[in-house]
Amino acid sequence: MWFSPWDNGLERGAQLAQSLWAFSAGGLSGMGLGLGSPGVVPAVHTDLILAAIGEELGFFGVLACLALYALIALRGFRVARRAVDDYAMFLALGLTLNIVLEALLIAGGSTGLVPLTGVVLPFVSYGRSALVLHLLGLGMLWSLSARVVEPRSVTMGSTLHAAFDRPRRMLLAVLAVPLVGVLLKTADVQVARANATFARESLELQADQELRYQSNPRLLKVAAAIPRGDVLDRNGVVLATSDWTHLQRQRDRLEALGVDPVLACDPDDDRHYPFGGLTYHLLGDVVSQRDWGASNTAFVERRYDAALCGYDDHARVVTIRDPRDGQPRRVVRRDRSELIPLWRHRYEPGSRAVKSLLGRSRDLTLTIDVRLQAAAARILAQRLAAAGVERGAAVALDPRDGALLACVSAPWPRGPIRGDARPGRGDPGDDVAPERLDRARFGVYPPGSTFKIVTAAAALSQDPALARATFTCRSLADGVGAVVGGRVVHDDTSDRPHGTIAMGEATAVSCNAYFAQLGARIGWPTLAAMAQRFGVSAGRPPSVKAYTAYAIESAYGQAQVTATPLEMARAAAVVANGGTLPAVHWVTQAAARDSAATQVITAGVAGTLAGFLRGAVYHGTARRLAAMRPLVAGKTGTAQVTQGRAHAWFVGFAPYGPASRRVAFAVMLEHGGYGGDQATALGGDLVAEAARLGFAR
Repeated sequence: MWFSPWDNGLERGAQLAQSLWAFSAGGLSGMGLGLGSPGVVPAVHTDLILAAIGEELGFFGVLACLALYALIALRGFRVARRAVDDYAMFLALGLTLNIVLEALLIAGGSTGLVPLTGVVLPFVSYGRSALVLHLLGLGMLWSLSARVVEPRSVTMGSTLHAAFDRPRRMLLAVLAVPLVGVLLKTADVQVARANATFARESLELQADQELRYQSNPRLLKVAAAIPRGDVLDRNGVVLATSDWTHLQRQRDRLEALGVDPVLACDPDDDRHYPFGGLTYHLLGDVVSQRDWGASNTAFVERRYDAALCGYDDHARVVTIRDPRDGQPRRVVRRDRSELIPLWRHRYEPGSRAVKSLLGRSRDLTLTIDVRLQAAAARILAQRLAAAGVERGAAVALDPRDGALLACVSAPWPRGPIRGDARPGRGDPGDDVAPERLDRARFGVYPPGSTFKIVTAAAALSQDPALARATFTCRSLADGVGAVVGGRVVHDDTSDRPHGTIAMGEATAVSCNAYFAQLGARIGWPTLAAMAQRFGVSAGRPPSVKAYTAYAIESAYGQAQVTATPLEMARAAAVVANGGTLPAVHWVTQAAARDSAATQVITAGVAGTLAGFLRGAVYHGTARRLAAMRPLVAGKTGTAQVTQGRAHAWFVGFAPYGPASRRVAFAVMLEHGGYGGDQATALGGDLVAEAARLGFAR
């Protein structure tokens, strides 16, 4: 901890960092008695009491404290020099050194000059036996000082006593060296580099055994005191606010969307979420902070906490070396130095620096259209009920720039969100409550035949002539399909043999046998590379010998292939966007985008795939939408699982053909059965709502 106070990565290894934060908080003159936050420093009443003095009384207070110990040293050495005999001299020196060395040791440890030990600061730290012994020692010094003689008195004339006169002076000079060192170190932390130290983060090992950078709790305290801004949808509808009057001003708009703010929110709540559980997976709940640290969440209230408080925390991902095993780890690091004026002037609300920071806009606008969000939730609930299941997801995004338009996960928490994000069923503390999982963005499922979009893209990118390559689907002893690489690949039990067909027809009728043979043709490396470019996990074969088997099964979306509904919506967006994978985002600010758009396939390949997907709707597995306007291009998926019915998928985009604006989508019904049934109907309903709102035209 001494060698690396900021990056040691130890559990409870931030004690020295906490001390340095306290010193830097005080600066030159301190916060004032009772106005600091020394309580956040561990063992502040014993080991690190000097840090508390530095925070509340500043460098001047530390200087005064150390000056008192210097005075004790001078007086103690004076008593020793004038002692009546050798015994009294050594006793006075010992008592003085016991106090002074202990003070220098803990002062040096508190500032990082020497390793931190568990000794107390004499007469200042809370203590029992130590305090008694220090007072006893001081009393003995006082007693010895009452029995002294003049240094040149003949009664003092012990040869040994006289011989120690010069060493005593040298020892006093030696003691001055660490004292000056502590003062210089304190001046560096509290004055020269006070702000840099105050804003620096400490790498700590958390209770879940993950390494994370932690900010100075004082900065977090002032950030929490900033009035939080509103979260708005793309049209300015309030999704979250801390000001009840903002809901009152939008009452007509909210009621038009079926929300009564009086019933949905309580004026006494710290934070208001008028749409309740419908936006919980997107926003989270800043009051209860339920699931706040979960890795499978992306709550706006947490992720953009700094923006909602009106400052930039300069969050960035850095690679560190894990001190436990030496392996590289990627962690988030922040710089909250913009908040320092709020701490330095927190009792001066009229300060120009405070006014400047608090005068910034703190509102955050999402790309979500709450009208489409509400409509998607309604139709998802209807189609889930029709399929006889309860869990599913629906995602709609703009393929041009990746703006998320709607993102619904069912089930969602029912009722108002009033600081507890209450689930509709089960115990609120149940970590596996179905309402808690954001299936749209973090639910991982086998994509089934929707992955054939990726397989076709890999084949066409490898050789465009493969669009005309034919493979045969025939009758087998136990169904329909083909034997590929010694493996039996079946199509749906209700299918008839598709015969010898090319890629377009195979996509339309979703022929597993065709795509298994196509996967064997292009090979695993090609297929896996394309899946990676699309952002879909294809798994990893255990050995090179397994490449062919993985290519065969993965080509039609089984084996270890997994994806989230959002990832499959992005795959559809690639086709709709001329081969470019958009950078998905749900906050309008440009800084909120995590990555840039990338060209995944050529525009020619994307155009061919779009035609294949339109064929699936026009005369294939999604033909129930053939007559729909705007024209839909999409791919169904029936993902087989080991237990229960298959997951039902439908992904695609609209309009197909010339368009001024398109919407890409993905819907999934967990254990919903055949993809061409309720999932396709849900996709059609979602497109219809998007078109009504002007997102597809």
